[in-house]
Amino acid sequence: MLEVRHAVTVKEADVTRVEEFNGFYAATSRQSLQLTYALCGDRRVARDATVDAYRRAWRDWPKIRDREPLSYVRTEAWKLTALSKRTHPLRRQHEPDSDTELLQALGDLPADNRRLLALLTLGDIDLEAASREVGVPAEEGIENVTTALEMLESALGQSIDEIERRLHALGTITTSIVLPPADKVRKLAKRGRQRNTLGLVAAALVAMAASGFVVADGNAMQRSTELPQRQKIGAENKDVLLKAKKVDASQLLTVEQVQRLDPEQKWKIVGTDDDPKNPTPYATCPTKRFANQNPLRVFVRTYESSSADGERVAQSIEVASKAKSAAQAYRRLLSWYSNCAHPRVQLVDAWTVQRPIGDFQILRLRSHRSPARTFTVGFSHSGTVTSTLVHEVNDTKGPDIDLFAQTLNDSVSRVCVASGGNCTSDIEVREADPPATSTDPGFLGIVDLPPVASVDKVWAGTEATKFEDNPARTPCDQASFRGKDVTGATSKTFVIPEAAELPTQFGLVETVGRFKTEKAAKKFVGKLSDTVESCPDANLSASLDQRRSFKSGGVEGKSWRITLEVNKSDKIRYRMGVIRRGADVAQVTFTSAKSFETSKGAFTALTQRAGQRMKYLQ
Repeated sequence: MLEVRHAVTVKEADVTRVEEFNGFYAATSRQSLQLTYALCGDRRVARDATVDAYRRAWRDWPKIRDREPLSYVRTEAWKLTALSKRTHPLRRQHEPDSDTELLQALGDLPADNRRLLALLTLGDIDLEAASREVGVPAEEGIENVTTALEMLESALGQSIDEIERRLHALGTITTSIVLPPADKVRKLAKRGRQRNTLGLVAAALVAMAASGFVVADGNAMQRSTELPQRQKIGAENKDVLLKAKKVDASQLLTVEQVQRLDPEQKWKIVGTDDDPKNPTPYATCPTKRFANQNPLRVFVRTYESSSADGERVAQSIEVASKAKSAAQAYRRLLSWYSNCAHPRVQLVDAWTVQRPIGDFQILRLRSHRSPARTFTVGFSHSGTVTSTLVHEVNDTKGPDIDLFAQTLNDSVSRVCVASGGNCTSDIEVREADPPATSTDPGFLGIVDLPPVASVDKVWAGTEATKFEDNPARTPCDQASFRGKDVTGATSKTFVIPEAAELPTQFGLVETVGRFKTEKAAKKFVGKLSDTVESCPDANLSASLDQRRSFKSGGVEGKSWRITLEVNKSDKIRYRMGVIRRGADVAQVTFTSAKSFETSKGAFTALTQRAGQRMKYLQ
């Protein structure tokens, strides 16, 4: 009885397996044939290779049914066409109804490039999956497709849109080819390999061994699925490279979208520039107009409002040849602003725009010249596209940050929609630490430092170095950053060297020390604070005022203004703060002079920024 029941179960399993394969063959065989034809340009070779690939798929069905069987078929068909003499351009059959010019141009492409391009169009899969199937890293796949598109454009003298239409039209040529029914394909698999198929497989193994092509157990599907998961290239753009060259000025923000930032004003487009050789920066901090060194396409559009406050917006889009270049451009853009070194320009706030498919960053800077001017800058990166949005206004306030984030998201959505990608309107804006500076990122940066009186020169900082005596100490604390609990300490000095009107004692010093434990760091801060508070009792010429303290996000700090009376007419003033983040402690001391002071609020903000910067300590 058990034997009968087992026989029935096996028979049912066989029926299920047949139905699965038949359904798979019916749903995919025609598309596979079209793709194979585009790769070889010969209808007979395409038919034979496609049928043989499905024959092998049936043979290996138990192993591949749950492992991307279509990728397996495409790979097997490719291996067979690549070794057929008929696929050579000089031996290809003349087919008058074929697009022989396109087939010739495709045949002149490197094999991987041709295959990637066919997979992206006729195969209807994204760039990451196509690169994985070909067996190249996604970054290399992007570069290969770019090269292929450029070669086709040059050979055919047509745009990407026209070439893509011709590629899809190749599929119609295969409609006259008759494929055998699924049951015949399964019967062919049972007969075993025929002589000519054995020859092709043997030749394929030799050729692939010579070219370094990796095959696991003779199973191309196994090779494909065992590749490590690649980092996603442009989560918003499935085939961003193929479509990147289609990005044009129509994807830039409309006047209506920009007007959201200040709806009470009338807005207009001032101009749109697409010259990649234009070197003039369109905003204050960048040293160049474009962050990408060799962009495929660039667009800068400027907008103006009817406001008398000089309100303007600039949007920039840079299209790179590969995702790696775009990522580098994105980092370079951030660096231009995080290392901004303009007189009286200061980084005020930073935000992260959290999105399910990649976060954005927003910075707000302020020029303290007269009139004060506020810059709100948003950065985004998707695949090969890098975008920047800048809002400027003569005011100490910028646009509502949530509205700005929506406009920044719109600027990316317009590009990713045009590129066939996945966009989102699901965003959440959160306050964030500023991006790291390029030099001594754990310390304050030039862009963090406040303006001093009317001095219109740029701050400069020394390199962070070790010391014998703590240069940030004041007569009221004499902090040494030495002892068994301190594992290391360095100091950095900031001055305004070109300001001849400043006295020699003017400047700012920051010392950062790391302690063995958080408990030891807390003890150091407590002792330093007690010493400062008792200073007026120990030194009758000393006085304290303008005390401040803060605690936020794992950072806590205190600050004081310390005044030392040298004589009846001469005083020295220090603003000193001590900040702790975990086991790290920073002491920031600003030595002022007559008429060259900074406010209590400005110094408190500076100590808070020092705490934010400490996250980047190594």
